[in-house]
Amino acid sequence: MTPAARRQLIERHLPLVRALARRYAGEESLEELVQVGVIGLIKAVDNYDSARGVALGAYAAPVIAGEIRHHLRDRCAPVRVPRRMQADGVRVHAVTLETLTETGHAADPAAAAQDRVVLSDALRSLPPREREVVRLRFVEDLSQAQIADRTGLSQVHVSRTLRGALGRLRAQLLPSWTDGQTVAIAQEARAT
Repeated sequence: MTPAARRQLIERHLPLVRALARRYAGEESLEELVQVGVIGLIKAVDNYDSARGVALGAYAAPVIAGEIRHHLRDRCAPVRVPRRMQADGVRVHAVTLETLTETGHAADPAAAAQDRVVLSDALRSLPPREREVVRLRFVEDLSQAQIADRTGLSQVHVSRTLRGALGRLRAQLLPSWTDGQTVAIAQEARAT
């Protein structure tokens, strides 16, 4: 494909990028999401194979949306609720440092830094295998199956290791991040 044809394809599909970016604009500025979406469009144009019989727009849409979601995931770091808890109707909202500041849990940068130190210490207290599984899951954003492939464990073992590590982290962090009443409510909820 010539550079002129490539550019023409990209320009022709810019409205698709804008339409997809509008879906996610509440979480971040539309213009930034359009820029990220254009990166996805460029990747789609470069990898597009017309011999497969699929229109470029149909091929590009999930690539663009994926690029935008990946960007938001990196920026917003959503909390994932395990399926078994989703079935029980548990709702978790993502917490950023800005949110912590607004709610008073970390009223100043020093308190936010202290929270990061507490989290870092809690992570260091985990056994190496658990620490690695947590890192792969939440830093590298790998699925349990991908972690199993990388570590040589079974997916079930990864799931159990992750559950145990998160339980230990929860036990260490709840007392330092919440008041006694919240801890009592959390412990009572876990007992039922």
